Amino acid sequence: MSDSHDSTDTTRNKHSQQGHQGRPRNVVLYGESGVGKSSLINLIMGRDAAKTSPDALACTTTHAPYDVTISGQHFRLWDTAGLNEGSEGTVPAVMAERNLTAFLRGLNQEDGVHLLIYCVRGTRATKALQTHYKIFSTVIRDSKVPTIIVVTCLEDFRPVMAEWWNENKDELATYGMQFSGYACVTTLKDEPTESPDIHQRHAQSYNDVCRSILDHCSQTPHKTWGTDTIKDQRSFLAILLQKLARFVGGAHRDQDALKASLS
Repeated sequence: MSDSHDSTDTTRNKHSQQGHQGRPRNVVLYGESGVGKSSLINLIMGRDAAKTSPDALACTTTHAPYDVTISGQHFRLWDTAGLNEGSEGTVPAVMAERNLTAFLRGLNQEDGVHLLIYCVRGTRATKALQTHYKIFSTVIRDSKVPTIIVVTCLEDFRPVMAEWWNENKDELATYGMQFSGYACVTTLKDEPTESPDIHQRHAQSYNDVCRSILDHCSQTPHKTWGTDTIKDQRSFLAILLQKLARFVGGAHRDQDALKASLS
């Protein structure tokens, strides 16, 4: 969605490429552990394709692709491993860094990235959302990759879920967070026992996030990650790893290990 967007129904095609020509466009979901990236993918897919976890620890240990067709356009959704679980999570910090590095290197060498989705919980203080945003945007923003924000856990937000954006967009901007579009959603399953309100919010969530992807996903892949300011891929990976090391407390990691991961 954008500020001027009206919700529009989209056609769900579960994991099918029929009727679509060409390769899928890559959509990368990122955000802290437990915000509902996997549940968001399941919402878009219309089925339980990605494994989810009921607690705050991420259950995604690798960067998994999920192909989906929305209104005749084919996308590949990438569910990225959490970066902030620490030593008790399923993805140790150092492993998360290395996995992310290899993942971005692979996309850069192949099809590039067409859209970034920053997933956040609507219950989090807006200032606290800066950390992950800055890790990616400081390096990626010059590449012109569009970024949308998807706000989850809004099933109880009143009067309507989209009001979260109206109430918080100015504060997000004061913290330097800029987005091409947004979607305010619930990722609760659409169970028969749920209330009519949840059924309506689930359908609205699907329509809004799909419309936001359709509206803002670039037709052109971005592969160089901002060549005006970052001369090559090794520079990009080095900068990203340094930022991740500071974030997860890995600043004391031996520099030789950092260099080895880039070789």
